[in-house]
Amino acid sequence: MKLHKITFALSALALAAASFSANAAVVFQNLGTAAPPTSIGGYTLTPFSLAPQNAIPDFSNISTIPGNPGAGVLGINPQATKYPFSALGATWGQGYSGPIYATASTSTLTLPPNTHAFYFYTLVNAWGTSTFTATSDSGTNSGPISVSPNALGGPDSANGVAFYSTAGESISSITVTTSSSNGLIFAEFGIDTGPTTTCASSGYSGTQLLWCVKICESGLTGKALDDWIHRWIRQYRQLPYCAAGGNPPPV
Repeated sequence: MKLHKITFALSALALAAASFSANAAVVFQNLGTAAPPTSIGGYTLTPFSLAPQNAIPDFSNISTIPGNPGAGVLGINPQATKYPFSALGATWGQGYSGPIYATASTSTLTLPPNTHAFYFYTLVNAWGTSTFTATSDSGTNSGPISVSPNALGGPDSANGVAFYSTAGESISSITVTTSSSNGLIFAEFGIDTGPTTTCASSGYSGTQLLWCVKICESGLTGKALDDWIHRWIRQYRQLPYCAAGGNPPPV
């Protein structure tokens, strides 16, 4: 009977592990016109600093946007033109009044290394209602998002876009497209400064800590992730914190 119970428990864990591996993904969240979140998907978010952005000469063409509170830079391709906020001629929202970046109708933001959550706000560079679509390098897609710039004191109109990972995957890039030939305007960026729960903060140590990092924080997917989860189950007879709903391991 005891053997049967152990076998049943391990089978349940294996099913849970398979579900976790299959559902590990990058998730999109539409922020609308609300203020930027301070956290998302278990990650703490920090806005980009405006000081180094303000230092860029107005009307310069740039391929990187400074201000990342961590390591690495935010790239933009094709190049964007930096404008002062006063040049916008439309409401933006969220109390933002920093630099804005105008670029082409299809533009790719290349994120700093090891990014797990990121947000930005955007407008289509055209009057009236237009749409844009944001897609991460993983293929996660926002679908068409409507924005309505208004130069006559209308409602806040820049729309926020956020992507975050669910199992430690890194997000490498986000491509934004619009059918408007006038292009896109970006501003108001934020990035994760670390997960609120980590393998180390959950109390793992030694080999268990190393294996937890492989599963939860190294960005593995597919068979590689599945192999590490099953190795973990055979050794510890439980799931790591990130596959068990974020719960720390039993003492």
